[in-house]
Amino acid sequence: MERELKSHQTPIRIPLAHRILAPIILAISTVLTYYSSLSYELQFDDIANINKHFNIRHYTFGNLFFSGSRWISYWLNSLYYKIDKFNPFYYRVGNVAIHTANGILIFFVLLNLLTRLPYASFFKRNAFAISFLSSLLFLLHPVQTQTISYVIQGQLEGLASLFMLSIILCFLQINQTATRWLRILLITLFFALIILATGTKEIAIVTPALVLLVDWFFIARASFSELKKRWWLHLANSLIIVSIYVYFLSAKFFGTLFSLSMEVGNNLGNVITDQYDQMIKPLHFFMSQFKVILHYLWIYVWPLNISMEYDWVLSKSFFALDCIVPFTILCIVGFLLYKLLQHDPTNIVGFAAFWFAITMAPRSTIMPSPELLVDYKTYPASFSILFLLAIAVIKLFEFIKSHNRIMARYADRYKIPHMLIILLAVTMGIGTSSRNVIWSSGLEFWGNIIKNAPGKIRAYNNYGVELAQKEGKFKEAIPYYQYAIQMDKKYRDPYNNLAVSYAAIKQHDKAIATLKQSLQINPYYPEAYNNIASFMLDQKNFGEAEKALRVAIKLRPYYGKAFYNLGRLYMETDQPELAWESFKAACTQADLDNETGFAAYAQCSLFLKKYDDAIFASQKVLECNPNNTDARFNLANAYFMTNQFDQAITTYEQLSQQSPQDMRLRYNLAEAHFSAGKTDMALAHFNRLKELPGITPNVFLRIAACHEKLGNPRQAKSSLEDLLKKNIPQDARKQLELAHTKLVTQYKLS
Repeated sequence: MERELKSHQTPIRIPLAHRILAPIILAISTVLTYYSSLSYELQFDDIANINKHFNIRHYTFGNLFFSGSRWISYWLNSLYYKIDKFNPFYYRVGNVAIHTANGILIFFVLLNLLTRLPYASFFKRNAFAISFLSSLLFLLHPVQTQTISYVIQGQLEGLASLFMLSIILCFLQINQTATRWLRILLITLFFALIILATGTKEIAIVTPALVLLVDWFFIARASFSELKKRWWLHLANSLIIVSIYVYFLSAKFFGTLFSLSMEVGNNLGNVITDQYDQMIKPLHFFMSQFKVILHYLWIYVWPLNISMEYDWVLSKSFFALDCIVPFTILCIVGFLLYKLLQHDPTNIVGFAAFWFAITMAPRSTIMPSPELLVDYKTYPASFSILFLLAIAVIKLFEFIKSHNRIMARYADRYKIPHMLIILLAVTMGIGTSSRNVIWSSGLEFWGNIIKNAPGKIRAYNNYGVELAQKEGKFKEAIPYYQYAIQMDKKYRDPYNNLAVSYAAIKQHDKAIATLKQSLQINPYYPEAYNNIASFMLDQKNFGEAEKALRVAIKLRPYYGKAFYNLGRLYMETDQPELAWESFKAACTQADLDNETGFAAYAQCSLFLKKYDDAIFASQKVLECNPNNTDARFNLANAYFMTNQFDQAITTYEQLSQQSPQDMRLRYNLAEAHFSAGKTDMALAHFNRLKELPGITPNVFLRIAACHEKLGNPRQAKSSLEDLLKKNIPQDARKQLELAHTKLVTQYKLS
């Protein structure tokens, strides 16, 4: 009997070809689904956490390592920045890669778990199909678009899931390995992954519970005596995770949390309490999560009502319908699960339910958050829901097959299960790609939120920003800002944006008055001071503008736009040295390290004859925009002025290819050849120029100089005489006559 039981626990064999081909198909399906979105611009908090995260420029692995509970994400973003700054392509490719890896890990984890079950089990018999379909659903489900396309959250949720799944897979391998040295290696890897997991996102704190859950249901099989054999692994796992998070978050954080003393305020433009200044408390938040949990469960079954944001608010009381009804439903579900597990302590449905409960517990219980619900928080939990959906689909197919003779006859012959999976994958892929379009632009993104969550205040403000900044429709944006202010008069952002739109349509008095209202709400808002200064610059009120800019820079020392406006101010007040310092600071010490910032620095450097700085700044402009011809021209001129003639020639030639009719470029190119001592080339270029209309006498002077330098003074004299015969301005004639006289005298020419 014991031998028979052991044989039942022996994993079944899945062909190697299937194990290799399945991940390849899953990866290709995911890439094809998300391919069209890889160049979508960054949206929402990605702008604050990536584009406006100043230190992303300076982060290194060394100074980030173990610096906080999300250090790996910061390090990844610093790598993407080093590749191509803020190009969204690399950030999105990274997220799709992490998501794909998670899906493949789910496939292997489930395959490992299900093949451990007894032969008679439906789950073991269909282990490969369930594992593959679960992974496919996880990778292609439309709800996942919020996590994958929301770059910063995709990184955090994705990395946390990646490490949690890797730890579980490593744990399973430890228990399957008999070789001592390999077991030691796997245990070392297990603990290394645990330590690294704490640098992804705080949700990784549930990892020990998930590992214990897997052990209980699939290894120990609800046997405490079997579970105790691995007590030290579970204990060490828990101690490491808890210790590191106490180190990162502090013991005080956990004390406040578990004593139910933690309170948080509302986010700007996202009020979920009755009053703006009302605090969100643990129990109030907890009882409001019952409806949220039902929503999270339902969206994976019916994803047609999903939204990036929802305008839900906290439940008024426990006995409010939006609290008591969901609570009752969840209690019924909980009771049914209890009865199910009472009958079979290792029931797969119970495993999935516990997985969901464990991964959602930190987000949907006593830790209050200003975000009542966001679908990306379900990412690690979605594995369990989609696992059950995959089981239901395969179970339904088997049921139909067993009760339908036609299906039974043709199912295997015509590969009907395969065709159904392909159809499902294509349908989900199309749905996911369609849903993902909302990330293609700010107008699509915020317009979709206004449609799905009309009570979300910040959506109106941000939609107005997109209209104004991306479309130049400042007048059309004004009603959206006004509506946001009407909904929440304490929300400062729309005041600032409204002022910008007023200024754009030349209503400067309204703009300044609106900004002053903004500063009454929040006197520490650097954007407001910078914008006031910008408007005052237009009105030539330089004293007040400088004061405002100084405040903006004090509030945000890396505020590049404020430094840039300070440079503008100094140029208009004839203080070019101070302007140069401000323009330089804007792009080398602050966050305006883009085409605009470096172009101003380059122009001012040329003006002050600081040519080395002009070269550096112009090169930076061209890194940002290789098609900026003004920057390339400035670079060529700076090379020329620093006697770097070969570089000047190369740069002028590049420009001449782009603008062959630009006489200025062709003349400068000829001059560069002349100064570099390439007299033959210079003469050829000057000769081509003299045939063109509107050419100045300087060309003929240079031709004469070339002939003289080449040892042909008579030809030099002849070229000057040819020009003197023409009708030219008197001052130019005198210059040519002097050159002619000097030439004749020096070489004693007749």
